[in-house]
Amino acid sequence: MLLAASTQRTIGFVILAIVFLGGLLYILTNIRSARDEVGSEIELASNRRPYLSDEELEGKKLDMALGGSLLLLTIVAITLPLYWLGEPGRHEGRDLDTWRIFGNRGEEIYVAGAQCVNCHGPDGAGGVVSTALTSDTGEFIAQVNWKAPALNTVLSRHTEDEVLHTLNYGRNGVMPAWGRAGGGPLTDQQLEEIIFYLRRVQIDEEQIRSEVAGGVDAGARQLILATSTAGWAADLRDAEADKAETAQAVRLLARADFDFSCSADIDACVADEQAGQLVTELTAAAQGPLDAAVADWWADVEAAKATAADMALADDPSLGEEGREQDLRFAALEILSTPNAFSGQAAYLQYGEILFTNTAANGTYSCARCHTYGWSFDATAEMTVEANGRDGAVLDEYVQGAGFFGRSLVGGSTVTQFETAASQVDFITRGQSIGQTYGRGGSGGNGQMPGFGPTTESSPVGPGMGGGSGIEFSYPGLLTDEQIDAIVAFERTL
Repeated sequence: MLLAASTQRTIGFVILAIVFLGGLLYILTNIRSARDEVGSEIELASNRRPYLSDEELEGKKLDMALGGSLLLLTIVAITLPLYWLGEPGRHEGRDLDTWRIFGNRGEEIYVAGAQCVNCHGPDGAGGVVSTALTSDTGEFIAQVNWKAPALNTVLSRHTEDEVLHTLNYGRNGVMPAWGRAGGGPLTDQQLEEIIFYLRRVQIDEEQIRSEVAGGVDAGARQLILATSTAGWAADLRDAEADKAETAQAVRLLARADFDFSCSADIDACVADEQAGQLVTELTAAAQGPLDAAVADWWADVEAAKATAADMALADDPSLGEEGREQDLRFAALEILSTPNAFSGQAAYLQYGEILFTNTAANGTYSCARCHTYGWSFDATAEMTVEANGRDGAVLDEYVQGAGFFGRSLVGGSTVTQFETAASQVDFITRGQSIGQTYGRGGSGGNGQMPGFGPTTESSPVGPGMGGGSGIEFSYPGLLTDEQIDAIVAFERTL
């Protein structure tokens, strides 16, 4: 349509030029053919000037005038419909140009204006921000590095109205309010321009699946390294513990001497280097057995799913009939969501926990980022006075799902809120909508719980858009149905 608009505009300009040049030629011809004045008057009076005869006026002259008029009427009759046919293209071209300008302005705000890039990374890929951690009474606890989630999938998990709400009012006490409504510096139009930029940087489904799978693989390897009783795993754990001790010894020396620098004549530095070399060697040696252990773990996960399906079919054989695939899926999920339902269930619940705590893209695909206190700033990691004002970790260990920005999921609260595993799957897939409650308790309504399934934005913000415009944007889900099922099983057993 934009090409059509350009073509019609070009034709119009050509026709206009022809008409203008023709008129100019007509005027010049009449001037050059004017009769010389007669008599003694400086300017002969009009009523004394001889003019064309009736034969001349009603002959060739009249034919020329009528022919010229017919030509001009023909031009108008052709150009007006052509111009009208190009009108939709001109409107679309105007909208496309406006959207391009809005996207460019949004990028400028993201990078240089509000400097969102400092926290959320280039192209919204995720990042970290240094922030002060305080107690509920306002006392300083530590300076921590908070994981800012990736925004290149934000429109897969939130509607544009929900994103605007967060931009306006902030989130989690870390994300500041940027809109005028929340006391921030940006206008409504500038917030819309950020939305236009975010549309540009959303990644496709293939990249989403790759990132999630990478996080799950990393989580599975970490789980096996931490729990395996095999000699290679135990040796690597011991070596990593020794490396942590030697590193702490070097930190203590550096704290005592501002100009401290490691060298070969300092025992602590030599021990730390040797410990690091041993960890590197054992890590390389562990890759083969670790790959095999991960493959075995995946086999256990699939076996647990198959066992649950067999148990569901044994209880109700009709679930195996054609067309009842979803009924079988949720019947098996109810079994997987029941604590201690069968031997071998543990691997599947571990899979659900790994998805719950997925570290990919700074926790963009995880649940722990909102539902587990401390997860977003590595609260169980060792901290130092020099870096953040304290020694040791903020927490000894995480209480998964105990609640923080998101509600607590422990103690059977998900089973209380959602009567069936299927209803909880539906909620996690769709997310929480502004103004709409969920669950048996009628909770929610602020739109801050994301949806992890595919979404369609049918009311996009911006000029030429909105409900009724017919413009829609579709975004892939962050998680597959199978992955959401595993998370639900894990949460319902907390």
